[in-house]
Amino acid sequence: MSSQALEAQGMLLKIGNGASPEVFTAISEIKTFSGPGGSAAVIDVTDLSSLAKEKRMGLADEGQLSFTINYIPNNTQHALLRAQRASREETNFKLVFTDDSPSTTWSFSAFVTGFAVSGAVDGVVEANVTLEITGAIVES
Repeated sequence: MSSQALEAQGMLLKIGNGASPEVFTAISEIKTFSGPGGSAAVIDVTDLSSLAKEKRMGLADEGQLSFTINYIPNNTQHALLRAQRASREETNFKLVFTDDSPSTTWSFSAFVTGFAVSGAVDGVVEANVTLEITGAIVES
């Protein structure tokens, strides 16, 4: 049986412009990404009649999505990411996978909490961007 693994090459992370209807544009020059990586709280519901610890799941926390870009200061989406970090505004994003048509898409809202620029000898200027996801991820 041949593998059905998805290629990362060709995936898109799109950022919304906040308009109505909202228009999403791919963030260019993404090199790597990691996440979303969430978890949920564990609620202890043990009482004095319990024979062992009893637990329930709390609300899901979708965590963060981080990515590295080849940073271009006059790139519209790169400038928007920096502006969203500074303004602390919630922004809509879409992560588009490379599976068959239609592609699986994860839609979510997030705050840009990190935008760190770096460079090195024999390298290019990069930025590490961190998105803190708020609310649920909707798959379509």
